[in-house]
Amino acid sequence: MEFERKNYPDLPQPSGAFHHSVRSGNMLFIAGSTAGGTSAATGDIAAQTEAILDKFEVILAANGGSLSNVVKVTSFVTDLREASAAGEVRMKRFAGGFPASTQVQVAALGTPDLKIEIDATAILPD
Repeated sequence: MEFERKNYPDLPQPSGAFHHSVRSGNMLFIAGSTAGGTSAATGDIAAQTEAILDKFEVILAANGGSLSNVVKVTSFVTDLREASAAGEVRMKRFAGGFPASTQVQVAALGTPDLKIEIDATAILPD
């Protein structure tokens, strides 16, 4: 089985030992992403969620897909009391084609301003 590990030049580059995505066949695994490297990095959780989903759209489009191909997301939030604002963004952006989802609260993310990190799995068109 072959894997394609890929970074995308239009996105902030990973600062650790990982790639933006790994693809195997029509399965695309998108690494946990934050609003880091965007103007939303110090914004509220809704703005950060928008920025993350914008990054996902770049990755998905480069692989022939869209948010409608996302089948699973995991969200890591620093304060569950703010999670509903992120949920409102997801309701709008996934527009009825909602993925399976897990959400957990974590003590912290990479920097104190980051409020959410999301990873995703997509099944791409053949």
